[in-house]
Amino acid sequence: MKQRIKRIDKNKPSRSLTKIIIIKVLPVIAFLVAGFLLVPYGSMYFQNNKVANVNTKAEAILFYNANCSHCQKVYPKIFWHNVLNFKNESKQIQTINVQNANNKHYLVDLAIQATPTFMKTTNTNQRLVSTNSQQINHFIKGGH
Repeated sequence: MKQRIKRIDKNKPSRSLTKIIIIKVLPVIAFLVAGFLLVPYGSMYFQNNKVANVNTKAEAILFYNANCSHCQKVYPKIFWHNVLNFKNESKQIQTINVQNANNKHYLVDLAIQATPTFMKTTNTNQRLVSTNSQQINHFIKGGH
């Protein structure tokens, strides 16, 4: 019985570059993109569920409801803003999920009437209810 033995040619790569990209690089890129898109939504539902008090060192506070479509539009932007300003607490925007029973008292205590509501920590009367990025940026940076 004859067996075929593959000759290994050390000059030829065993896999083509295209196969390597498809098998190894593409899944990593897909995983990173999926993570980039999905991490904020996971955070939206599973973090900020029991906020003991308002962080007065934060730049502002976002009161949101995880099931609110407007909040779902705004939250990822705030999430990545906080990630980029991780080391600077005064640039952070505290996020409070008022849908959670532990945080519902903020609706009454601070008279939150709609979500998403942005509120300044220095002046609780300064508020913005908006999904417009320009309006939010202006509000956060000191505008009214």
